[in-house]
Amino acid sequence: MSHALRTSALALASAALSLGAIACHKGDKSASGKGEGSQSASVPTVQYNKAPCDWITRAEVEKVFGEPLVGDPVRVRSAENAVPQPDGRGCMYEMKQTSDIVKRTVAIEMELDDAGAIQAGFSGVPDIQAVFKDKESKGDSMVDGRWDYVSGVPGGLTMAREGRITAQIFAFGESDKGMALAGAIMDKIADQPFAEDPKDLTAPHSDPDPCALISRSEAEAVLGPLKMAPFRSREGTALAHANGSSCSYFTGKHRVLVVTPTYSGGAMQFKMMAGVGNLVSSVLGGAKAPDTLDGKWDQITTSSTNTLVFLKGDQTVDFQFKSSSTDYNGAVKLAQVAAARL
Repeated sequence: MSHALRTSALALASAALSLGAIACHKGDKSASGKGEGSQSASVPTVQYNKAPCDWITRAEVEKVFGEPLVGDPVRVRSAENAVPQPDGRGCMYEMKQTSDIVKRTVAIEMELDDAGAIQAGFSGVPDIQAVFKDKESKGDSMVDGRWDYVSGVPGGLTMAREGRITAQIFAFGESDKGMALAGAIMDKIADQPFAEDPKDLTAPHSDPDPCALISRSEAEAVLGPLKMAPFRSREGTALAHANGSSCSYFTGKHRVLVVTPTYSGGAMQFKMMAGVGNLVSSVLGGAKAPDTLDGKWDQITTSSTNTLVFLKGDQTVDFQFKSSSTDYNGAVKLAQVAAARL
């Protein structure tokens, strides 16, 4: 697959994913519900992002590679565009050359809150399915003992996802070292949520509380045990925020179900999403057409990035389930619970 095609696919997938952030969330405060679903969200213990080359030390990388690097790691623009850049998203590691033609490098880029856009960009392109054959975990099974999804592009670019954390690795001719490095970095990341800013955890609370739609016990009946109480997070993300408009259900291994209600403007949002979803489908495939499965909603659909969305009147609720411990059917079960409380 060409770089231009992959970039376009990722852009389209991201466009579909971002539609959940369009509508206004200033709804009737009574939407927080009553009874079991009216719990208050807690503030979890969190961690924060690091500079790309700070996740792991040079000595630890050399141990993983089984050989020394020729110099210190270099921060670069991205995994597949290893141009030195002070604020780049990737880190490049160079080993001693064994020929005068090709440099031996591994570049890696960590995305800490990927809801499914990167996977959609990889898995929806025929070149990958025909040549590389992606691998996806089922239930509690793991790919190569740790990953939820692994795929790649012929030419050296690979992605590996654990929950919401995705590693993109460019390692032409050094794929084994690239995957070993991705695993070593994952071992350094605590199995707990991220936040963007410490101030986010002390933001004043306001209603409605998105975590009131589904209680912990109701979520655990579908997802399995949670590692912590449901917590509010930034809109459409699993990034902890005390006044976030999404609710995150964290089950470990960085698997998180993110639920985002929209209390007004949902009908227009749903219509727009359907239009973009059709466009994305023509490139990536995989989107489910809107239907009316039995439930307390008017319509329900799944985007090409595997976000389940249901519409009830002028309200919607998005379920980012691809990065969670359940599948489409489990997300629909939880949608039944949430829809009853809107």
